[in-house]
Amino acid sequence: MLTDNFELIIFNLENKEHLIFLDKMINSPNSELISSDLKRFVERNIKKNKEDNITNCYIVKYNNELIGLSFLNYHPKEKRNNEILLEEIEIGFGLLPEFRGKGLGSLFEKEFSEYLLNLYPQFNEIVARVEEDNISSINALKKAGFERYKDDEYHYKKNRYEH
Repeated sequence: MLTDNFELIIFNLENKEHLIFLDKMINSPNSELISSDLKRFVERNIKKNKEDNITNCYIVKYNNELIGLSFLNYHPKEKRNNEILLEEIEIGFGLLPEFRGKGLGSLFEKEFSEYLLNLYPQFNEIVARVEEDNISSINALKKAGFERYKDDEYHYKKNRYEH
């Protein structure tokens, strides 16, 4: 999968290079901001892909370097603000420390969200969940065109018609 500036490689649990990269991500500072159990999260997403053919995990490549992990989660019936939504997709992204602070997070989230909205016309928005104290990720999402909204789970969304 290609966006303008990034290559997304579907994570393969049987690929030794992918597993080495996952260990590098797990052992990098602040990896818990992506998931408290990153390995389990990757395994779960790959398993769920076999069920819904949307949820997945990707290694993100930029200028021929592996820079981070991205997640795509499909929620067929998501409850938000006491309302059941028919379906939605959520993205997540984590960078290795040496690639942080260079604008790559916001550029990736902008390109990936626009790619997904074009690929899946049935979705009108992309959502992202970010902890309140993760200022870097919040700023990256805002630069990527996401807006904050209040609810009990998600904090940011990007609508199809606002990109």
